[in-house]
Amino acid sequence: MVDSLYGALGKMIGVEEISAVQWKLGNALPPTFLGFALVGAFVFVGWSCYRESFPSKKGLLVLLRFSGLALLVLALLQPQVHFKFEKKGESRVFALLDRSESMSISDDGDESRWGKAIQAFSGSSESVLAQLGDDHEIEVLTVGNELKSASVEGLRDEVPQAGGSAIGSAMDELKEKDVSAVLLFSDMAWNEGIDPVGVAGKLGRRGVAVFPVPIGKSNSPDAAILSVHFRDRVFPGEEIPLKVQLSSTPELDGMSTDLVISLGDEEVSRQLITYVGGQQIVEIPLKGQTRKGRVRLQLELEGVENEISLTNNKEERFLTFLDDKVKVLYVEGAPRWEYRYLRTVLMRDSRLEVKFLMTKGDPDLAKYSPEYISEFPAVGESTLDFDLVILGDVDSRYFERKQMEWMVKQVNRLGGAMLMLGGAAHTPQSYRGSPIEDLLPVKLRGDQWVPVPNELVASPTDEGLLGRIATLGVEESMARKLWSQISPLYQAPSVTAKPGANVLVTLGRKRVDGLPYPLVAWQRFGAGKSMFVGTELLWRLRKTVGRQYHESFWSTTIQFMTLSRLLGGNERITLEVDRNRYSAGESVRLHADVLDDYLEPVEDEKFTVTVAKVDDSSFEDRELDLRPVPGAKGFFQAYYLPPDPGDYEIVATGLDKDKANVIRFSVFEESLEMRRPGMRLDVAEQIAKKSSGEVIRLDDLGTISTKIEERRPRSVREITLRLWDHPLLYLLLLLVAGSEWWLRRRLRLV
Repeated sequence: MVDSLYGALGKMIGVEEISAVQWKLGNALPPTFLGFALVGAFVFVGWSCYRESFPSKKGLLVLLRFSGLALLVLALLQPQVHFKFEKKGESRVFALLDRSESMSISDDGDESRWGKAIQAFSGSSESVLAQLGDDHEIEVLTVGNELKSASVEGLRDEVPQAGGSAIGSAMDELKEKDVSAVLLFSDMAWNEGIDPVGVAGKLGRRGVAVFPVPIGKSNSPDAAILSVHFRDRVFPGEEIPLKVQLSSTPELDGMSTDLVISLGDEEVSRQLITYVGGQQIVEIPLKGQTRKGRVRLQLELEGVENEISLTNNKEERFLTFLDDKVKVLYVEGAPRWEYRYLRTVLMRDSRLEVKFLMTKGDPDLAKYSPEYISEFPAVGESTLDFDLVILGDVDSRYFERKQMEWMVKQVNRLGGAMLMLGGAAHTPQSYRGSPIEDLLPVKLRGDQWVPVPNELVASPTDEGLLGRIATLGVEESMARKLWSQISPLYQAPSVTAKPGANVLVTLGRKRVDGLPYPLVAWQRFGAGKSMFVGTELLWRLRKTVGRQYHESFWSTTIQFMTLSRLLGGNERITLEVDRNRYSAGESVRLHADVLDDYLEPVEDEKFTVTVAKVDDSSFEDRELDLRPVPGAKGFFQAYYLPPDPGDYEIVATGLDKDKANVIRFSVFEESLEMRRPGMRLDVAEQIAKKSSGEVIRLDDLGTISTKIEERRPRSVREITLRLWDHPLLYLLLLLVAGSEWWLRRRLRLV
């Protein structure tokens, strides 16, 4: 009854929904006073009728008198009605439909994710579009690599084939628009643009709720090759250790398949993989490969039943088999035992081109053997031909100071390497105060070797056990046993490890300045590496077991020390890209480290290279200018966007061409979308939480109209209606008073 009255009053003032009504009287009187006044008026009318002895049939006269008195009371008490009501604003809803390639997946083998999105949005009488009807303004947009307007009728003709899903960037474009709510139909597997969770937070702070509608299955069976780690430059016949990072969904836990590895078109390895339902690392050694030049390396996981995508089961890389050999210069004093065995190891390694310089002994060796040279190379000439210099037990006074400075620059600037093999006569103690001392990973503390108790035996450190140099390629217990064979040492250099040096082998529990004694240690020095071996008894590793482990130590050490050579990093000009594989549309970041003939950084306005496409005569080579990087002398940088897929090559120009390495990289037409195609429910939940929205499942779409209506903008307004000065009140009072007077005359009461 009261609601009907309020509704009638609301229509009188043009208000559809009244949320609150408050009565007030003039002169700050409480509203209850009106009730007392009306009761008083009723009592007064009854008393007056009794006093005048109205006939019983004169009830109409009584009613008129009471009504007139009530109207008079209303006029005198000045009643007011205060209305509060909400005015609905316009609701503008943006519907974003993801048309990226992963939306083409059919999780259940029937309808694709894209088809389900269209059906949920506009495909039936219960769809979102039908629920919202004409009460909301709806704008339809599709999302791929970019945001596009679309019509409801044209959605069926859309093909979900965009190579990326930039749903965050798409929502970011809406932040300046007049938006009430956002509907996001997607599998939430974004891979481009801005993080959608952060954008959802910005929208939420504006009062815009995002309602993600996740489409697809987060638990669909799928496996992928995430990454492949290996040295991409190797020698023919060298073992190539591959580390392959795999990912599999929990549904594949315990299932097995084959990982097939091919070089070019030839399958070279097949390994059975058992999935763990998560990420895993698989180590695969490739042995005995004798290719030449640059060869395509292909890895493929064979698919399992019901796997939703096979696109992410493949990976391609490139291997370069080096034709050049690593050039080693070994400078030794007298021909001691370690020299004799090490010389044999060096000569047997087909990867190496070795020159020997004996500072003592037969001075005519160089005349009779091409393996020997008679003197240390002159500064600025052939020194650059050597990637590794091994200094044996040679007195530092044999070298001129500028020769030692040049060796230091070769390591520091050109990525070369130096290995000092200790000797009791001169090494390392005679190099105190020389430029070579700065290069070493150890501090020189005395001029003589110091005695070593017999109970202190050589042993790998924890850090040494992480690599093949100290482990000699065997288990820990066997490695410790082998190293113990070189003891007793009797004496060792008086040295300590420098800060940042890596100690691989130590002497038992011997500590110097709180650190393990550095029997074998190395460090990075500028662009290169240096190593110190503090014993001349390594040949004892051959004791009882033959040459295998002694050769393993030196072979692995030389490979490790000359890694910069394997990577093409010993030229005066070093060109590098941030990686050797790109997807179409990705930019390549290129930088160059440029030194002059004196190994000093070049300061020019630019450095020019040429970009060419391998085996494509129709491609027009392009010159690219690299610009200096502020604060880094000799360092230049640029970005290059390859126009299409293929293999590319970058070389220096002009006279710099012979002083620089050559870079190769590949561009593939591959889909980032299909690398991780599972539905990301976690992303949907975070988007909803940040924006104060709600995740709407396909089965719960019936509630979406209510949830969006709750987000419709509303404004609260107030209207005060003064009843006491309304003309109608006085007309009624006049009518009632006139009617009573006329009736009293009719009844002859006046």
